Amino acid sequence: MANYRVLDPTGSVVATKEIPNSTDAHSWFKESKSDDAELGWRLEVEHDGEWAFFSDSEGTPEGGK
Repeated sequence: MANYRVLDPTGSVVATKEIPNSTDAHSWFKESKSDDAELGWRLEVEHDGEWAFFSDSEGTPEGGK
């Protein structure tokens, strides 16, 4: 399992969750955003104590699909 977190467009962490795989994490990311049309939301994964980019809502009308 890995820790994932959702950041809003201002960079604030809005949710953190331990999830077993990347497919479930991406689904959780899409459900966690309060405004699906707003760009700039990010999903990060924790690796060796550091947070790294995983996905975002930039450039896609579906909000990160």
